[in-house]
Amino acid sequence: MQFLLAASPILPTTGAPVDPAALAQRGLTFFGTWISRIGGLVAFIGAIKFALSIKSEETRDQLPALLTMVSGFMLQAAIANLGIFALRSTDAETIFQNILLFIGTWTRRVGAAGTLVGAVMFGFSVKDNNAVGKVAALKTFAAGAIVVSVSGILHTFI
Repeated sequence: MQFLLAASPILPTTGAPVDPAALAQRGLTFFGTWISRIGGLVAFIGAIKFALSIKSEETRDQLPALLTMVSGFMLQAAIANLGIFALRSTDAETIFQNILLFIGTWTRRVGAAGTLVGAVMFGFSVKDNNAVGKVAALKTFAAGAIVVSVSGILHTFI
């Protein structure tokens, strides 16, 4: 125990002082990398849960699994694209367009996932000859398709 307390702090090999800004940037890069990796794991777990819910035909478990998967991918993409939120000397219009592009891309992906869920639900409803399930599946499919369409023309509204 005394050895640990008596140990001298680790100094840089060059003897030059460490730049606090560079040290902070290294720390942010380190944490950003690990948060992105955790987002990938969350997406992987969500994908497995989604696949198992499709296999077991549990429609009530599909949406939470899909949302888990999408949130993991969004976390990973948000960390990878932190530069769009940085304040630079560029104009506000460019920054707004970058953020709008990011939101539009993820809205389109979520809509496509909703379309996929609706198509899978419709397939299972046809297999079971379930009329109520067919209607619900077609509504889910249509809602996903509308979200994809609206996100594709997002620049028209704003």
